[in-house]
Amino acid sequence: MFSSLLKYLWVRLPSMRGLFFKPRAQTYLFLPINGAGLGHLTRSLAIARRLKKDQPDAEIVFLTTSIGVTLIHREGFACHHVTPAALLNAGAIEWNSLFFKSLKNVLDIHKPHCLVFDGTIPYLGLQRVMHSYRTIRYVWIKRGLYKDGTDTKRLTSLSKGFEAVISPGELGADVTGPVNGSKIHEVEPISLLDSSDLLEKTVARQLLRLDSSQRCAYVQLGAGNINGIADVQDRIIAVLKRKGIQVVLGQSPIALKPKPDLRADSVIVDYPNSKYFAAFDFAVLAGGYNSVCEAVLLGLPAVFFPNTETGADDQLKRVQNARLFGRYEVMVEFSENEFERVVDKLLAEGPSSEGQSGQRNGAASAVSLLARVR
Repeated sequence: MFSSLLKYLWVRLPSMRGLFFKPRAQTYLFLPINGAGLGHLTRSLAIARRLKKDQPDAEIVFLTTSIGVTLIHREGFACHHVTPAALLNAGAIEWNSLFFKSLKNVLDIHKPHCLVFDGTIPYLGLQRVMHSYRTIRYVWIKRGLYKDGTDTKRLTSLSKGFEAVISPGELGADVTGPVNGSKIHEVEPISLLDSSDLLEKTVARQLLRLDSSQRCAYVQLGAGNINGIADVQDRIIAVLKRKGIQVVLGQSPIALKPKPDLRADSVIVDYPNSKYFAAFDFAVLAGGYNSVCEAVLLGLPAVFFPNTETGADDQLKRVQNARLFGRYEVMVEFSENEFERVVDKLLAEGPSSEGQSGQRNGAASAVSLLARVR
């Protein structure tokens, strides 16, 4: 109880800087948190890229706790970084004090009129900024597919300080815009790339040094920063190789302990790996938001292995829903016989096709909403 009271009081401590803060028009600060994978960062980049196309004169900068800082620099955006609390082994107040000071310095440099936060829960340091810097408009990008038992009342309470909440939808969900007149705006699934951004099949296979006459599978089971994936990955590769299928292993650029695999025909440590999708007959993927939405939106058949150890994200429900859109299979536990069966089924149904969800990329809708935030 004392700890909760201390946090409550700390968040509400006044800041003189905030009283005299004057934001600059068309200046956006994106704040994606550090996750087990790249979901928060990728959604922010997808929106930022389209925002830059729509508003060429806008200043767009990032502050992130993600260890994927260089990926943001590659897209041409300035990026500030705060080391995540888990790597510093710091307590909540200690780390949030560091974050609060860092964020204040970034605000002083760039003076954004709009701060776009992508994360599950706003940091205490961000909440303190929101109490102090009232002239900034705050937007929360927050997905809504939570596991049963998640404290959604707390999330609703935290959303009150935001001008708008952008909710990237799941595949096939009805996009209704504002929800019951609230701050929540539902948009289509967000993807960093569109079909037109993919490399051509011939080019992609040449870059990956693959035999153009043989079948090829892409295997990416996540960064491995939550659940151990090495054993399942090894068994999947063994089955595919035994069936004469070329294997391209996708390694996350933020994997803390990447494990080299010499049995794969090629390894991609790139970003985004989805630009190579045309090279593959099918994929074996985790059940994260980006992986599932990209596979369906870009038309890559897949076998999904959902991670059931996430805190709030309901990956099982997501991948089961993906089956409605065509050649997508789900395996919760690895079974060699069952895996062979679903692979044979995917291969028997012919080549991959264009995206099958019938939905446009929600990044465009998100940009339209940001343009209305004043």
